[in-house]
Formats: sequence, C-alpha cells, structure tokens
Amino acid sequence: MQPNGHDPVRDAGQCAALRRLRRAQRAEARRIRQAVAVGYTLTLAQLTSPCRVAERAEARQVAMWLMRTRLTWPLPTRDWAFPCVRIGHLLGGRDHSTVLHGVAVIAARLASGRQEDAYLRHMVRALGATLDATYEAEGRPHQRAA
Repeated sequence: MQPNGHDPVRDAGQCAALRRLRRAQRAEARRIRQAVAVGYTLTLAQLTSPCRVAERAEARQVAMWLMRTRLTWPLPTRDWAFPCVRIGHLLGGRDHSTVLHGVAVIAARLASGRQEDAYLRHMVRALGATLDATYEAEGRPHQRAA
C-alpha cells in the first residue's frame, strides 16, 4: 500500500473489472439498439439520427426505456444521471434530459390502458423477448435492473 492509501495491485484489478463491465454494457446496448432498429424497420443510422419524425422518435424512446430498465449500472457514480448521459451518447449524442423525457414518455404510455398504446406494449414485449432469447442463446442469465 502506498502512503496515499492506494494499493496499485487492487487498483489494477478494479480497472480491469471496470473495463470488462464497460465492454459488456456496450455490447448489451448494441443488442438493444439493433433489436429496436429491426423491430421498427430502421437502420442504426436512422435510429441515432437527429431526425424528429414520430416513428423514429418513438423507436429512440423505446430504446432509451429498454436501456434504462434492462441494463445494469452497478458502479457507484458521483452523478446519478450517469446512465442517462451514457444512453444519450449511445443514441446519437442526445442530452441526458432528452433521455429522461423519453423514458418517462414510454413508461407513461406503457402504464396507460389506452387502446392506441397497445402496439407500443406489443413492441416492447416482443423486443424484450428477443433480447431474452439472445441472452439465453449465449448461455448467460440476464438480470434486469431494479
């Protein structure tokens, strides 16, 4: 242990674990983006583009909601909005407040019993099932974020 309280061996192990975790998070986020793009018949470029057409915006919001609810972010951070900042970066450089808004919109629409939101509920269930099947095919359990 050094005089400043840091243990180089332990710190190196934590850095390696952090790199593995970030790599796994990027892979899971990539799977979510691809599943949403396929589900909405969009390309990844269209999904992350600045276009505000309603269909693309809804697809992006669904991707935001899926990333926010399905990805795990076990590392303690100083900024509680870290996941939203990261999700915004992965979806075309959007601001964390845009991600918060998108997640809230999808959560409200999923909770509503309105008939016009039935397709959205169906899409989210289908995308979730697709992602779950991918995790099972890889032989690893997937834990949803609380």
